[in-house]
Amino acid sequence: METPKTIGRYEIVQELGHGAMGAVFLARDPAMDRTVALKTILSGALAGDHSDEFRARFYREARAAGALAHPGIVPVFDVGEFEGSPYLVMEFVNGQTLADAMKKGERQSMDRICEIGQQIAEALGFAHRKGVIHRDIKPANILMTSRETYGIVRPRITDFGVAKLTAGEITTTGQMLGTPAFMPPEQFTGAPIDGRADLFSLGVILYWMATGEQPFPGETMTTVSYKIVHTEPVPPAKLNPLIPAQLDKLILKCLSKSPADRFQTGEELAQALTEVRRGATPASINTPAPQAVFAAGDPDATLNATPIPSPKTVFISAPTITAATATVAPPNAPTPQAKNRSGLIAAAAALLIAIAAGGWFLLHRNNPPAPPLQAEATPAPPATEPAQDWKLASAPASTPSPTSTPSPAPKEKPTPSVPAKAHVSASTPAPPPVAAPAPDQTPAPPPRSASVAFNSKTLDPKQNARLKFDLSHFPPMLAFSVEMNGKLFFKGTAGKKSEFDGLYVPPGVHEFRVTVSSGSVQRTSNTVSADLVAKKRFTLKVELRPQANAATGALAPTTQVVATLKSDLFQF
Repeated sequence: METPKTIGRYEIVQELGHGAMGAVFLARDPAMDRTVALKTILSGALAGDHSDEFRARFYREARAAGALAHPGIVPVFDVGEFEGSPYLVMEFVNGQTLADAMKKGERQSMDRICEIGQQIAEALGFAHRKGVIHRDIKPANILMTSRETYGIVRPRITDFGVAKLTAGEITTTGQMLGTPAFMPPEQFTGAPIDGRADLFSLGVILYWMATGEQPFPGETMTTVSYKIVHTEPVPPAKLNPLIPAQLDKLILKCLSKSPADRFQTGEELAQALTEVRRGATPASINTPAPQAVFAAGDPDATLNATPIPSPKTVFISAPTITAATATVAPPNAPTPQAKNRSGLIAAAAALLIAIAAGGWFLLHRNNPPAPPLQAEATPAPPATEPAQDWKLASAPASTPSPTSTPSPAPKEKPTPSVPAKAHVSASTPAPPPVAAPAPDQTPAPPPRSASVAFNSKTLDPKQNARLKFDLSHFPPMLAFSVEMNGKLFFKGTAGKKSEFDGLYVPPGVHEFRVTVSSGSVQRTSNTVSADLVAKKRFTLKVELRPQANAATGALAPTTQVVATLKSDLFQF
C-alpha cells in the first residue's frame, strides 16, 4: 500500500509502523503547527462480517482516550474519516517503547523497575476511575519519553485501541482482545473483565523487567494460555537472586489467578511499589485483598464504581459479617463448662495411655521379641538405581540372602566395627545418643547426579532444539557445568567453545541450572526454564555479578551467577 501524502488536513511525513488492524504515521498538523501521530484502520479490517464492529470500536477508542488527561497517558487530539477509513490523531511521543528498550539490553535497577511500575499503575488507576479498561497492556504499548525532549524518562501508555467502556459492550461474544503473553486468565476463560485485568498485565511486565523472562513462557498460544490459566509462575527471586523479597511477593500477587487476590486498584499497587522502594513491606502484600464489590446488574463494572472498603469491614459471601467489635466469638464456640469437660476427658485419656505403656514395658522387659527376617527388614534393591547401589555398597559384607533364615540378634551390644545400618527390628530399643559417630560409622556420601539419557551432539537438528551457551566475559580457564531437569547436561571450561558448540535438546519444557567453579569455590545460578521447540535456537546466557578475575578466574566472595534462557527469535 502506497503511503498517502495527506489524510484529512494532516500532512503525512512517514509511516511509523503497521499491524493487523491499522497503520501509524508521523504527520504534521498545519492548523496547530505541531507534529502528531496519526493512526488509521486498514481497509481490509473494515471488510467482512465485523466491519461495523471494528468501525464502532475505533470511534469508541477516540471518545474513551480523549477523556483521559493524565501525564502517564498519551492524549488523543482528533478523530475523523478519510476515504472510508477512520483515523485517530494522537500526541507524537519522542522516545522508544519499553519493548525496544529491553531488546537493546537496557537493564534497570530494582528501584527503577518499581518506579516505572508505580507510574504505569497510577495511570491505569486514573483510566479505570474514568471507566476505561485498556485490555492490551504490554511493553510495546508503553512509550518511554526521551530525556532530550522532555527532560525526564517516564512511561506513557498508548494505544487504547482495544480499550472497552464499561457501558455499551460491542465486542462479539467469544472474541478475544489483547496479546496472549500478557493477558490475565479471565480473558481466556470468558470471565467478566475489570481493571484488575490490566494490573495482571502490568505484573507480567514487572516480572519480565526484573528477570528477563516471561512468567508463562511458550511458543504457541495454546501453551501460553494453558500456563496462564492453570500453572503458577516460577517466583521471580528464584530467577534473579537480586530481587528483594517484598518485590517478589508484590509481583506474584499481581499474577494471582483470581482477580480478588490481586491488588484491587492501580492506586493500591502504586502505593505498594512506593513502599517497596523505601525498603518497607507493604501491608497489602501480606494481607488478603478485599473482595471487590460491583454494581448490581453490571458484572463488567470497574473498581471506581465502588471505593475500597474500610479495613474495619469484612466482606464474606454468606452470611455477611461486619466486624463491629475488635473480638468476635467464632460460630459454635464452646462454653466454659464444655471446655472443662473436654479437659477432664483429655487428662483421663492421657492417664490410661501412661498405665498401658507401663504395663507393656513390664511385660516385655525380659522377653524382647525376636527380630524379623532380614529379607523383611531390608529387601534387596535392584542393582540399576544409583541411590540404592549406594545403600548396597555401605551394607555389611555378611548380609544374608533373602531366602536364608538369620540367627537371632545377639542380646549383647554390637561391636563398633559393625556399620550402623537399619537391619534391626523396629522394636529394638534405640541406643543412647552420642556426641559424634565413630569414623567407621560415617555413611558414604550420596552419588552425584546422573547424566542426561541422550547425546546432545548427535540429536537430529530437524527434530530437536539447539541450545547455545553465551558466556561473555567468562575467563577461559573458568570451569562450569549445566544441569538439565536435575541431571548433568554439560561440563567443561569457558575457553573450549568448540566443546559446547552444536548442542541439541529434545523439545519440551526443561529447566536448567549452571554451576561455576574456581578452585574450591562454587557458585550456582538461579533455575531457568522454557518451552524448547524443535528446529529453533535458544540461548542460555550466564553472567557473573561481579565478574571473575580475568587473569586467574577467581570468583569474588560476593559473586552471583545469573542465568537467562531465551529463544533467539522471541518477539513481543
